[in-house]
Amino acid sequence: MAPTQIIRGLPFPKAPWISAKNIEDTQDYVPHDGDIIIASYPKTGTNWLQYIVFQIISNGEFFPNFNECTLKHAPLLEIAGTAVLENLDKPRIYKHHCPYNMVQKNKAAKYIYIYRKPEDTIISYYHFARNLGLETPELDEFFEDFISGNIGYGHYFDHVLSYFDHKDDENVLLVSYEKLLLNRRDEVLRIAKYLGDEYFQILSKNDSVMNKVLEHTSFDYMKKNLSVTQPGEKGTERKVDFFRKGTIGDGKQSLKPDQLKRLKDLEKKKLEGIDLLKEWLNE
Repeated sequence: MAPTQIIRGLPFPKAPWISAKNIEDTQDYVPHDGDIIIASYPKTGTNWLQYIVFQIISNGEFFPNFNECTLKHAPLLEIAGTAVLENLDKPRIYKHHCPYNMVQKNKAAKYIYIYRKPEDTIISYYHFARNLGLETPELDEFFEDFISGNIGYGHYFDHVLSYFDHKDDENVLLVSYEKLLLNRRDEVLRIAKYLGDEYFQILSKNDSVMNKVLEHTSFDYMKKNLSVTQPGEKGTERKVDFFRKGTIGDGKQSLKPDQLKRLKDLEKKKLEGIDLLKEWLNE
């Protein structure tokens, strides 16, 4: 099992850059009016979505490097802490991986939650943890941790459901990773409309701005232009690739047939009566 720390009943990743204090501060922080909060389970499209938001609100101009993004422009609160938010320009954009029921709310803030098919999330999470140099079990054991919820940020289905319970709230927007990948223009416009009609009007009427946004948020462009560096041994730096494949179907190719069946059976049980089940089964 990958190392975790239990905080308020939920397992969180145990890593030098994620402190218990920052996690608790994230859960206790009350958003300000107008804040844009990007929420997600790890490896479901978080960083992709943040750059889409940057591009929308800057008319395709703002494309910060990855390290500055994580700590400064759209901080991941579990890593950066909440004090950094006081230095952000409005609209303030920040991220966390906490379930909906574990964080404070503000009806005048905007929440965008991105979700992804579970089998692809498993594989992306697994490779990401290994790439970060975290103590990570082999894939078979990692799969068991994932479906049991003994993993950083807990059970995936519970996490997704915590936000789906609020899908009709005016200040919550749900974004499907698969729909975003397959219909990027339409989904970007939907996100822009949610963020503000002024953004939607610019993108829908100005092809040059829209094309710039689509180019900058394509997987190939982001993989080529974005990487994060971490301190390595003896004062060196190591590059961590956040963008591995960005495809649909990696889980079906990487997991064993019996694992896929167990995951699908659990999915049907946990999501019974939820529209999301039909969405994933029909894809």
